[in-house]
Amino acid sequence: MMAGLLMLLWTLLTKGGKAILPTSEEKIGRGFLLVSVIGLLQTTGTMGLLNLAMAAGLSSSMSSIILFTNPLWLAFLAHFLLHDRLNRWKVFSLILGIVGVITCLGLDKSAFGIGVLFALFGSLCWSVNTVVTKRVPFDKGAWLFTGWQLLIGGVLMLILSFSMHEGYHFTALSSWGWLWFVWLILPASVGSFGLWFSSLDQRGATTASSFLFLVPLFSTIFSIIGLHEKFTFGLIIGGILVVLALILVNRKEDKLKS
Repeated sequence: MMAGLLMLLWTLLTKGGKAILPTSEEKIGRGFLLVSVIGLLQTTGTMGLLNLAMAAGLSSSMSSIILFTNPLWLAFLAHFLLHDRLNRWKVFSLILGIVGVITCLGLDKSAFGIGVLFALFGSLCWSVNTVVTKRVPFDKGAWLFTGWQLLIGGVLMLILSFSMHEGYHFTALSSWGWLWFVWLILPASVGSFGLWFSSLDQRGATTASSFLFLVPLFSTIFSIIGLHEKFTFGLIIGGILVVLALILVNRKEDKLKS
């Protein structure tokens, strides 16, 4: 919510009141409907279900594996709904990326339980969100789009958290806690979501989403550095497979365009 508010406030101060109104094909009502749907799918759906998956006992590594199978589901949806045609090279690249992620993180006993369903539905929410973003135009750009969807999705998640009797106590935060709190607002929310929606404007949905395979790879590397987790041979092999998958899917995309 705070990330979305900051982005909208910046737009208001720099561009004025009219610039802050979300519009789609010059219609305000259509614009509000679009950002509400995306907020429900991207922030409330994807992020909420991911946290429910881990609360249900699914490990963070398995959550990453399942959530970031999103490019595979999206590739099938994009083939039928976005005319982003699925060919054998794209299928091969996507499967190679998933194998790479699984190799990086491995499998554990938490892969069998209700947490898997939460993570899977979160991944599907992300895929549907991307299809809607590509099909329905937004007039004002990725910055305002991100601000509105974060605010609306955050409000919906806050309502759900109240129904689950959850709370957030600022007085209990340490100095490090405040640092992570600010990090979650600025780079992790404003930065990541803003760049994500910008990337969808630049490339096809399948190509853009293929880079999401890097997220669990990076999270594993940072866990080794920051949490002193074990460096494994599987991480090397999996990382190579992920990078190879990204090279293939982008190379074939460029060849098709030319």
